[in-house]
Amino acid sequence: MIMGGRGAGKTRAGAEWVRSMVEGSLPLDKGEACRVALVGETFDQVRDVMIFGDSGILQCSPPDRRPVWKASERKLVWPNGAEAQAFSAHDPEGLRGPQFDAAWVDELAKWKKAGETWDMLQFALRLCAGAFAGVCIGCRR
Repeated sequence: MIMGGRGAGKTRAGAEWVRSMVEGSLPLDKGEACRVALVGETFDQVRDVMIFGDSGILQCSPPDRRPVWKASERKLVWPNGAEAQAFSAHDPEGLRGPQFDAAWVDELAKWKKAGETWDMLQFALRLCAGAFAGVCIGCRR
């Protein structure tokens, strides 16, 4: 869990964590995770902040490891075949069915359906015994 105020580097840390999970030593080598859930308050926030943002996954990725965004499928695909799929906390049921070995959760504290979404995510983290989520939370007064 990463907690910090605005500009503390939570998004960058989350993006780098996802990269560290899906990338291997060489661009086509497999990493520890092959399927990652990207969960934010809204789908637009996942896309605009976590994926395309100034500190998002695409900005942090070197050219030979940069994933491709497949908008119609709402997912990123890395050169090594790893995938990260975008989900909104407004739709906890969207996490019913898919399965993952890791998840990056952003701004959990401001989700209106935090409990429901978190519970559904726990069921989806079932691809391996060591599946877990990286969580970024902003501080609020």
